Amino acid sequence: MKKPLGIKLIRKGFLKTLLFFFLGCLSWDLNAQTSFKITYGISEIKLRRPIDSLNERSKNFTKKIIDRSKDVNYTLIINKENSHFEEEETLSIESDSRMESLYYKAVKLFANFNEEVYANHKDKKIVFTKNLVSEDFTVKRDYYDFSWVIKDDHKKILGFTARKATGNYYYPVTNEELEVEAWFIPAISLQSGPDIFMGLPGLIAEVHLKGAVVTAKNIEQCDDLEIEKIEDSKAMTQKEYEDLISRLTQKFIDK
Repeated sequence: MKKPLGIKLIRKGFLKTLLFFFLGCLSWDLNAQTSFKITYGISEIKLRRPIDSLNERSKNFTKKIIDRSKDVNYTLIINKENSHFEEEETLSIESDSRMESLYYKAVKLFANFNEEVYANHKDKKIVFTKNLVSEDFTVKRDYYDFSWVIKDDHKKILGFTARKATGNYYYPVTNEELEVEAWFIPAISLQSGPDIFMGLPGLIAEVHLKGAVVTAKNIEQCDDLEIEKIEDSKAMTQKEYEDLISRLTQKFIDK
């Protein structure tokens, strides 16, 4: 028995309303004052060789590094206009032990993040501090151009649907073009992510780097959080920064 047309239209209208309600629940209602605190951690250390191929001493050292990487967290404070990213301090990292300090420094090399990064998303400018030869240098520049390509791949991160994107960028410290894989959350329409990685239509929750995978461990909405700026009155330009790296590299070669 066929159902009356009126019932079909009512059912169709109800399903359409339900669909719009469901889709609306997937997005955050953001304004300029809506702030988020995102905690990231190192979810994977990428080794150049399988750990079982190392000698016993190197194997134990590598296992210690992998174990210590679980204690390293990074914090991103962000709203629609600005963001600030830096590493969190932990008790184990503050240890006076020489070996603990060595493990920690080794962990940092895998992620290879800047000391801190401030971004003005309205002007698409960033300021970052990089430690080179035990000295901090501050650089002010435009957004990095990652030439992002958004893929069809999806997966869940902290219950959110994340989409995959791939890109590349020039890293002057090692003078190489690097590839990056990022997973962003369209439902949180903020442009930023860990370190310098930004510019996608949604919060970047995970990045696959040359030496590590860094993933969001917690996403918390906290209205009106203060976003710290980096003092940039004496900041270098990107060109000055690259020239500095060239001089430091040449000085190292000449030794």
